[in-house]
This record gives sequence, structure tokens and C-alpha cells, in this order.
Amino acid sequence: MTGLLARPILLALLCSTAWVGAAAESVGNDDPQALVRDTIEKLRAAVLRDKAAIEGDPNRAVAVVDEIVSPHVDATRSGRLILGKHWRTATPEQRQQFIDLYRRLLLRTYAIHVSDYTDVGVDYLATMPLGEEGKDAVVRTRVMRPGKDAANVDYRMTRSGSGWKVYDVVANGVSIVVSFRSGVDAEIQQFGIDGLITRLAERVQRPLTN
Repeated sequence: MTGLLARPILLALLCSTAWVGAAAESVGNDDPQALVRDTIEKLRAAVLRDKAAIEGDPNRAVAVVDEIVSPHVDATRSGRLILGKHWRTATPEQRQQFIDLYRRLLLRTYAIHVSDYTDVGVDYLATMPLGEEGKDAVVRTRVMRPGKDAANVDYRMTRSGSGWKVYDVVANGVSIVVSFRSGVDAEIQQFGIDGLITRLAERVQRPLTN
């Protein structure tokens, strides 16, 4: 993606991987806030447990994040929102290719930085409904990192047949979906959908280093 996207997306990703709360009991998937807290606590514990392995091989972090976080992410909805108007003109194969590459790009960004953001505090502020049908919600949090300004991080979630899933993260007003969408639109206009997919594929195939 373009350099314009890197900073806001990275901020949101770093904050979202940095959730730390009191040890959460294992919970079901009916309470979006409890699901988020439980998932991120499991991620933090796994990162701390495998810290040496992750520092030696960032691909280990990809596997950890994929196992713990990916089941609770609605990558299809994210991909549809990011492609925006281009979703209608994309073929089913192009849509799936984009969704898969977007997911892999996020996993790589998590993997590179996840070990640096385990020593933080978080306040869970509120869970608010989005829309009128009760299918969407936003979990609002405030993340405190040593030596950094506190960040407001909102998790936009949707209820699926398998429970609540995150489709967007908004850090200090910066949405991953909106940031990606503006960059994707510019690249599609310049290179076409297939060109965008080729460029994303090249990026996710680069060697992953710390």
C-alpha cells in the first residue's frame, strides 16, 4: 500500500495488539467486550510465553496471531468496505484474492510489532450499539503505553452466526477501513483491480524481518 496509509494503520494495529487487562475468564462469544478482552489477554500471554521464539523468527508471531485473533475478525466485511464501489465490479475471484491478501498484510504488521507492545494498560469505557438492529456494536477503550500519550481505540464489531467479530479498528479517530479504502481506490484507478492484487501479493511475499 502507499506510504500515506502506513502511519494511521500502524497506530491502530499497534494499539489493538496491545490490549492488556486483568486476567479474563474464558468467555463465550455473546458479549463483545468480554470477547475482546479474553482474546487479547490470550494473545498477550502467548506472546510473552513465546517471546524468545518470536524475536528469533517473526513468522512465529504470524502463527500466534493467526490462531488467536483471526477467528474473531470478519475479513470479508472489512474487504467489502475497503473496496467500496469497486466491490460491485470485482469478480468473485478478485474479491477473495483481495480479502486473503488484506488479511495476510495485517498479520504481517501484527507480527513485526506485537512483542513491543505488551507492557500497557487499558480502560474499557463502554460498549455501544451501532445501528438499530442490534447486529453491530463498538467496544470503546483507552490504551496507556509507557512514555506515550493515551490512545482512544474503538473496535467496531458485527454479530455473525458464529458470534461477534471485529471488522474495523479506529485509533484516535483513524479507521483502518477508511485509511485502506482511500489508498485502494487510488491504486485501482491507476493500476486496476488486478494491478492492486499483484502489488499486494508482492508485498506480502517479501521476507519478514523484525
